[in-house]
Amino acid sequence: MANESPYRMTLSLNVLNHLGLNLYSNVPSVLSEVVANAWDADAENVWITIDFAKGNEKIVIQDDGHGMTPEDVNSKYLLVGYQRRGPELKREPERTERFKRLPMGRKGIGKLSLFSIAKTIEVRTVKDGQRSAFRMNLDDIKAKIR
Repeated sequence: MANESPYRMTLSLNVLNHLGLNLYSNVPSVLSEVVANAWDADAENVWITIDFAKGNEKIVIQDDGHGMTPEDVNSKYLLVGYQRRGPELKREPERTERFKRLPMGRKGIGKLSLFSIAKTIEVRTVKDGQRSAFRMNLDDIKAKIR
């Protein structure tokens, strides 16, 4: 039996800064990531509302894609680096169920780009009658990075 190596690779949450929190610096690039997520969810429509009311600035993005169950949220959306292609990276990713689209997402980090334009992200989704909603706060994430 071989001896276990005394060396271990570790990963700092600071990698989030490099992978997504500072990925983009402009709204159109970030919105393109969100539209790509909607495409991957077989959405036919995406609605984007930008409200610049002072003190309550917000961007609301809605789509009519297939949604996520609570399990999907945890195992796919909240898994930074989620990969559709499986272990054989050369293999073509599975096409979407409804429209048989090739997914645009590849690395599972595009969702982090939202934090380059917003401090708080709220996600609401419905699939198979199951509703899920949660908030992610940039300051909370950065506190965990430190």
